[in-house]
Amino acid sequence: MVGNFIGSTVRVCCVTVVLFMGGQGTVIADSDYEDRNMSRFLSWLDGEFNNNEQVWQQNEDNIDEQERHAYTHHIIKLVAAPNIGEHTFFVKQHLSGDSEAVYRQRLYSVTWDDKSQAIRLAIHRFKSESRYRGGDKNPVLLADISHQELTYRDGCDVFWRFHDDHYIGQVNPETCHGSAIEKGLDIYLEDNLMLTESTIWLTDGAYDEADNKQIVRDGRYKNRKVRYFKGWATIKNSLLFPDSKDPEGSVFIADLRIHNEGQKIALLTEKGIDSGYSVDLANLTYQNTRVAVLKLGLIDNQTGKTITYVWTNPGAERLGVNLRWLQVGLTAED
Repeated sequence: MVGNFIGSTVRVCCVTVVLFMGGQGTVIADSDYEDRNMSRFLSWLDGEFNNNEQVWQQNEDNIDEQERHAYTHHIIKLVAAPNIGEHTFFVKQHLSGDSEAVYRQRLYSVTWDDKSQAIRLAIHRFKSESRYRGGDKNPVLLADISHQELTYRDGCDVFWRFHDDHYIGQVNPETCHGSAIEKGLDIYLEDNLMLTESTIWLTDGAYDEADNKQIVRDGRYKNRKVRYFKGWATIKNSLLFPDSKDPEGSVFIADLRIHNEGQKIALLTEKGIDSGYSVDLANLTYQNTRVAVLKLGLIDNQTGKTITYVWTNPGAERLGVNLRWLQVGLTAED
């Protein structure tokens, strides 16, 4: 909104205020806006995300295998790496629900860019990924990391701008270059991203000089921020120990930790004995009702089939199931 006020032009609720006095213009940056913008962005990007519901729905809809999205899990964690920047994220991405199947590991440094009036995200690669593989669980590994241990591709920063209730992130394909060595081509890399308080959607691709697609993910990867739950389980003695002198008693399994976007964990006793059952927790939207639910399932590991499940509101803080011979209770972490 632009208004005229006694020879002055005032841009309301935006980035700058321009005042004209005696033919002179003065540009004053709205530092409060920048601070709010940066604080919101850092909070929204910090977390873990995956596209479990997208993968599940495509399977339910019998989408052609070639058109389906792969399951991806993204760990994007704010860490202290002062040699890299004030706002630095450790990033680790893996496939198929296997936390060891890491396909990408990066450091992101985030700054405010006055020239573009946008949040600028620079992407750094590790020269030795294995050395810093545990940076999410042990961030002290990154405390002294320097630029000498990273590589950086100039021109490939992501610029994020806030629109309505979300951020749009874009890479300039005219400045972000790569190479497809096996094809003998120079390629131009392009990313289009959207970030909200609870989701991040990703589309990326690569094009040659004739604007032909060389690498592309058709359609957005729709990732949602995960919530973690902690909990416990009990299993009847007779199921684990057929010769137990107390067959009606139970084994207590403590310290369960599981996220709500399709994670499955095996129920193991304190001594590592496999109960033969797993629990699965997932936010899903059943298409016949269009109602989003948080589903807790109990799975027979031998058959892979769900033996029972319960559901509740996706925002629920607590849920559980009691089959008498097996119980599970979960509570959302703060």
